[in-house]
Formats: sequence, C-alpha cells, structure tokens
Amino acid sequence: MLLEFDALRLAFNGKPALDGVTAKLEGRAVGLLGPNGAGKTTLMRVCLGLLAPDGGTCRVLGVDAVTQPLEVRRRLGFAAEGPGRIPGLSGLESVAYMGEMCGLDQRRSMRRAHEMLDLVGLDEARQRPVETYSTGMHQRVKIAMALVHDPELVLLDEPTTGLDPESRDEVLDLIVRLRNGGGPAVLLSTHLLHDIERTCDTVMVMQAGQVRYAGPLDTLRARRPSRFEVRTRGPATPLMAALRVDAEELQTTRRDDTFEVTLRRDTSPKVVWDAAARAGVSIWHLEPRSLSLEEAFMTLIGERGGAPR
Repeated sequence: MLLEFDALRLAFNGKPALDGVTAKLEGRAVGLLGPNGAGKTTLMRVCLGLLAPDGGTCRVLGVDAVTQPLEVRRRLGFAAEGPGRIPGLSGLESVAYMGEMCGLDQRRSMRRAHEMLDLVGLDEARQRPVETYSTGMHQRVKIAMALVHDPELVLLDEPTTGLDPESRDEVLDLIVRLRNGGGPAVLLSTHLLHDIERTCDTVMVMQAGQVRYAGPLDTLRARRPSRFEVRTRGPATPLMAALRVDAEELQTTRRDDTFEVTLRRDTSPKVVWDAAARAGVSIWHLEPRSLSLEEAFMTLIGERGGAPR
C-alpha cells in the first residue's frame, strides 16, 4: 500500500487541520486535490514524520510515519512549495549537496546530480548559480534534489504554482515521465484540477481537513451515473419540459435536438422514456455521461461544506 490513513487528526490552536482523515491509496501518481486550506500540506508533513498527529495512524509504503519517521524519510523525496534555493551554489552543486545530505558519498552524489539534472531538463544550466534561475527552473531543480537519492515515493507540493504556461507544461511532462517510468511513485499536492487530470491515475479530494473522495480518477469522474446525454428525433424542447419534474438539472447544447439531463438520485433512466411518451417525442440516443474532473470536484465539495475557499 502506497499510503494509508486511519482516523488521522491534527489541530492547531484548537482548529482542526486534519479531521478524521481515513483513506487507502495506490497508484503510480496520486493527486492530493483540494482548495487552499484543505489540509494538503499538513497531511504531507505528517507523511514525512515532520508533524505528529493528535490521533490516528499514517502509514507510508507500509511504514508508520509517527513511530518510524527516519525510515519513512529515507524512502521519500520531497519538493516543498516555494523557491527552496541554496544561495551561492550552482544547480549541480545544489543537487549533489542534497545527495550527500541523504547519505550518498561525494562521488555518487555528483554522478546522481548529473543524471537528475539531465532528467529534469537542466543539463545546459547545471553550472549556473541558482540565483539566476527562472521560477520554472527552480521548480525543476527542486524536483532533481528530491530525486537524487532514488526514493520510492516523491512528494511534490504545488510544483506548478506561479509558473508561466510553458514552464508549467515542462513540469507536468516531467511528472508524467516519472509516472510512466521505472522511478518513484508521485504524490502531487495541488489545487489545480488540470494538473491532476493530466498527470494522475488516483486522487484524494480534501476539504476542511476531511476526505471527500479517495480512489481511481476514472471512478471519480463516473461517480454520478444519473447524468445522461439525450438526442431526439426533432426538437428536444417538449421532452425537456416533460422532464422538469424528475430532473435535478437540464443543460442545453448547441443542437436543438440534444440536451443533458441529471436525474434526481431516487429516479432511473426509465423516467426519460416515460417523459418522451408523454411528450410524444422519439428518442434515438440516450447515453450515460461521465463528469469532467472539475464537475466531479464541484459536486463533491458541494455535497458537504459548500463552495471551495
């Protein structure tokens, strides 16, 4: 099991930051998704053994992060939010220094630093002082520093924050290469839905220190089978009018013979056929529609606790 949380609790000054977090997560790339203040960074620090919870358990790669924090950190890499530069060092020196901090000897640290800078696309800038790096280059050198000791799992906290579109694409492409390669698994913490959708196969959605969903990304998109695309022979307006009593939501499209309907949870697709019979409309296409990640996310946080902060 990659990550396992059971009734995890932690409060600061009496205010819950983690409020009974319970989940089991597997996958090559796990997205930790939630609005600012959801508890994502706090949870990552508990995973690293840097914060002790008030209650509950946190197991990372099968190891208890509370009772064995050094063993956990030996097997993890971490790229924190923010610049994280070491002034006065080049990119190569920064990564090699981190390798030595993680227990590698000087020669192996230098060799691994060259390899990691090639991996993150900073091969031509390796000798430049980190003070001259752009924001995107800083993010990539941080990831190289997190990977230098060959961890089993790397934790990335908001790695695309503040990046221009080109730099953001470069960082996301790097995460995809890690996911698809033979290196470490990735835990990506972000509030950006697109980053999760592009890189992750598993997701945990958090809000106000609680878990709203934990599992495969595809299952999250498909978790409301009550949404359907309907296409009629002729204008769909009469059928939409007949469906209003059973529909939670009706959404028109650019075609006058097509619309989307979200049925109430206590109904079935049969009500669409019944409404069509009442309206004298013929249906020639009725298909369940999966939610986009954005729609699924908004549904989740709307179910409990209202809109994101």
